[in-house]
Amino acid sequence: MAKIKSTLDLIMEKTQHLSLNEEEKDALEQQQLSQRVQAPLVRYLKGERDANYLAHELDLLPPETIEEGKRLCLGLLIDRLSPLEDNQRVLSGVEKILGETGRESWERTIAPIQRRFLDDLRKTREEAADRCRKALAAVGLEGPALLPRVNEQDPTWKEEQEARIQAFRASVRAGLQGC
Repeated sequence: MAKIKSTLDLIMEKTQHLSLNEEEKDALEQQQLSQRVQAPLVRYLKGERDANYLAHELDLLPPETIEEGKRLCLGLLIDRLSPLEDNQRVLSGVEKILGETGRESWERTIAPIQRRFLDDLRKTREEAADRCRKALAAVGLEGPALLPRVNEQDPTWKEEQEARIQAFRASVRAGLQGC
């Protein structure tokens, strides 16, 4: 009587010649490292854990990947910086990874970029309000009591603001390359 093979046996026979090449292995290892860094970072940023937990989890990475893990973590922290919100939690994480001098370096780099961003955002908001006044005047609505409000409910303004936030992060990333 012939042996009946399971689906798993058939799959194993068909794929036994397949294996990952070096490039695929490296990509898989990079993905696994990224996941091992992101998990504790997300818990830290949500406030579920403290900065010591984040540092401890990074120290638990295999010795040959600790530096790469810290670099990935710092890149993710850059992506969480906001020119409109308090960045103390992000900077506390940076301090745990790079030390106090690293945090100070980040703060010195970020501060002027954030000031430029806020000035630019204020000017852009004023320009959007002027465009709104002109549009209202074109349909016969004008006067000193008319105060256009530019806010996040306006899709055009939301897109402009998001584009400026992305530019802020790109500037910060470029500024922090040497840190």
